[in-house]
Amino acid sequence: MNWEFNHELTKEQFVNHENITLSYLLFSEEHITSDQINLETIREVCFKKCTLNKVYFNNCYLGKVKFINCELNNVTFSESSLTNIYFDNCKLINVSFFTNNINNLTLNESILEYSKIENCQIDNSLFNDSKLLENIHRHNKYININFNHCNFISENFIDTKFNQCNLKTSHFENTNINLDDLITTKISILNLLEIVNSKGIIIEE
Repeated sequence: MNWEFNHELTKEQFVNHENITLSYLLFSEEHITSDQINLETIREVCFKKCTLNKVYFNNCYLGKVKFINCELNNVTFSESSLTNIYFDNCKLINVSFFTNNINNLTLNESILEYSKIENCQIDNSLFNDSKLLENIHRHNKYININFNHCNFISENFIDTKFNQCNLKTSHFENTNINLDDLITTKISILNLLEIVNSKGIIIEE
């Protein structure tokens, strides 16, 4: 999951995105609002200390894209392919992922809240030391994801399959998840107790 840019990035302003090739670029300290990006290839791009609000990525390819110290509000990724995507110290609020193929995603020391992930497949990814709060996960496949020291708070997993994932170091609070969907996934005894407790089942010795 560790990767570096292969090219030196050139600083640019996102307002010019319709007139430039979205490759090998750095966008820094920008406020990007109410923008639609359709059928674009976005390759080796870094967003640093940017705010994205009501931005819509539709039918795009994103490869080797980093978001560093960014805030994403009401951003949508729809019917897109995302490969080698890195969120570091970011806040993702009311973000929507609809019908995407996502591979090698890293969510590091970040917050994902009030968001929707639907009809997506996420492979070979890392969620590290992150907080997931009141998100809806519907009709997804999560394959080989390491959820390392994450907090799941009031999460709602609906028909979302975990295949060969690792949840052992994470914690669950008031989270709706089907135990049958965790077959082949590593969990701890504490995970199990937290999940069962969220279902209102009281275990006594």
